[in-house]
Amino acid sequence: MCKKKEDLVEILKKIEPEGLDIKNCQGQSYDNGETMAGKYQGVQAHISESNPLAKFVPYTAYTLNLVGVMAGYFGTINCLYIYFSVSTNRWEVLLKYSPLALKKESDTRWSSRREAVTVVHKHLDKIVEALNHLALYAVSSPETKSVSVSLLKSIQTFESVAFTCFR
Repeated sequence: MCKKKEDLVEILKKIEPEGLDIKNCQGQSYDNGETMAGKYQGVQAHISESNPLAKFVPYTAYTLNLVGVMAGYFGTINCLYIYFSVSTNRWEVLLKYSPLALKKESDTRWSSRREAVTVVHKHLDKIVEALNHLALYAVSSPETKSVSVSLLKSIQTFESVAFTCFR
């Protein structure tokens, strides 16, 4: 990462053998991280100092991608609630494993998302156990077992666990 001017020298050394000259650079774009896009000490600031014609444009698609990722995550949290709440049998299985019931997200109250994620965070291992039980041992339809497996896969991805733990 380019936090000092000396680091920029390293970047320039790497692009020179490719026949690239920073003086010919007409634009630059990075994610919104301070190390890359920082206006005073980021890579873009150092390159702009070397070549004022290298205009910086933030890479907003990166930020927009995070919106989609978070929407998918909250969709999974909502699917968990719906999956368990539409069936008294599944709700009882969940309560057998977890003392706290899942919370419903509200379209109008953003704080409900935090409440929903907090329950999942505190009882993720118990929710996994309940889904495992429904997928492997419960007398239920193939569709119910399939949805249990899908939800298990969704909530056990690195992304989901990270979002849940760092809520």
